[in-house]
Amino acid sequence: MESLDTILCIAAAAALDLCIFVLLMTAYRERRSSRKNWHELSQDMVLTEQGVTYELGCDEVLIGRHASADIRLPDLSVSRYHAMLTVSDGVWTIRDMGSKLGLFVNGSMVRETVLHENDLITLGNRRLVFRKRGADRVR
Repeated sequence: MESLDTILCIAAAAALDLCIFVLLMTAYRERRSSRKNWHELSQDMVLTEQGVTYELGCDEVLIGRHASADIRLPDLSVSRYHAMLTVSDGVWTIRDMGSKLGLFVNGSMVRETVLHENDLITLGNRRLVFRKRGADRVR
């Protein structure tokens, strides 16, 4: 009887190991799939500034001086909550969040505008370039 219990215990452990393996493989495939979908949705865009690259890792990215900002620019010329980047169907938009010094894209003050590759975004004294990941061309 004891050997039957041992065999059942070993079989249960093997079945559990198999279930864990299947769950891990499914999670891995889902992660790869969601990463691929995000790169398609985001068009692989980033913000760059003097050799620093800011990843745009979600569909809403808050830019500002406050510690809770997704992209934190510790500069007194940048408002705590300066601008919000959003993406929908591969189209990125930037919106001023009521900043004191305003939001400029390619030298023009804007409240909200659609961004294009190599647009120059000015927030206070900071200048960021909106570009494709890995692109060499920076203004």
